[in-house]
Amino acid sequence: MVAKASGAAHSRPVTSCEEGMSEQRLSEWGPSGPGSEGQLSMKQTRKRAHGPLRIFLGLLISLCCLVLVLRGVQWDAVAAILGDMRLAPLMAAVAVEFLTFWAIAARWQRLFTPHVPPSRARLFEILTVAQLVNGVLPAKLGPLVRAYLAGKGESEGVAFALTTIVGEKLMEGVSLLVIGIALLPFVPLADWLRPATWVGAGLLLLVLMLVFWVAFRQDTAGRWMGRLLARWPRLLGAARSALAALDVWRDGRSVLVLVGWSMLIWAMTVLLNQLLLWSLGIDIPLVAPLLLLVVLQIGVRVPSSPGSIGVFHYLSVLTLTLFGVEKDLAFSYGVLLHLVTYLPPSLLGIVYLSKSGYSLSRLRQAVGSVPSVTDAQG
Repeated sequence: MVAKASGAAHSRPVTSCEEGMSEQRLSEWGPSGPGSEGQLSMKQTRKRAHGPLRIFLGLLISLCCLVLVLRGVQWDAVAAILGDMRLAPLMAAVAVEFLTFWAIAARWQRLFTPHVPPSRARLFEILTVAQLVNGVLPAKLGPLVRAYLAGKGESEGVAFALTTIVGEKLMEGVSLLVIGIALLPFVPLADWLRPATWVGAGLLLLVLMLVFWVAFRQDTAGRWMGRLLARWPRLLGAARSALAALDVWRDGRSVLVLVGWSMLIWAMTVLLNQLLLWSLGIDIPLVAPLLLLVVLQIGVRVPSSPGSIGVFHYLSVLTLTLFGVEKDLAFSYGVLLHLVTYLPPSLLGIVYLSKSGYSLSRLRQAVGSVPSVTDAQG
């Protein structure tokens, strides 16, 4: 049973979206008007979103990973391996990639419960655009782009949508750690990684418990926010909107549905990994695509270049070599998996982006024009 939401932000967390993209596409996706009271300057927000230090650190990490992964690679062997790959499993993997995005859109839509969500088709479009942004722009702006487009550029709507994304990432982190712990007996790891895994699991569980506490104690949390943020009405409105996005965690049925969608999404991701292993004729135990899931999903979250180039490939090679896969073959797999992960949804994202009337640079500016939940001023 879901308790009645209270507060101004609860009455309008996110405006509903029309099915598909209408003739008002640009107004739906476009930035809010300038001059809003308390809005941070675009320069300040952009600096926080993709500061030079974070970009430099990401490029440095990617460069180091590229040096490590490319050392000793025989390019003639890589070309021969990719030239001999089987096309049927490859095409099946691309289809699974799109189905996975559709499942992620369905899970994201459920995270808006009990409030009116955007349509699933709309969320699917936003996900492909976010993947395009992650692939070509620095600082991993994908989640901010998702929140901006789903919230239609309004601070309270963006805060609500961003909270749903945080909940999504929290679910993913907990489930990945559960899978990782289950794999520990079957995978040779460095001694320090085992206790680190348990520590990470404990921290994530504490955060999850905090989220549930806030979700079930919204009145108390709302009073605290009211006292702390009374001087900044706009920030208080965004915080209350974010609080409203936690309503879903009080609905036991919705939580079970979210768990089900998460399990399906991971199963499809493992299937995609396995299909590409078959495409290159790599015959290794089923634990390998499971470990690839955990390592890549966690590893690509560190700062890196656009598309996690270098980091993605290094982690793929590092994981497959644990199972005796030769480096050239493992690197070929990393290249193929990276292309399938980023290229098809990004191409579709380009189509949706062009229909919306946006360019990547304009979308980047639009995201920068919306104050963040934590930094808005009243």
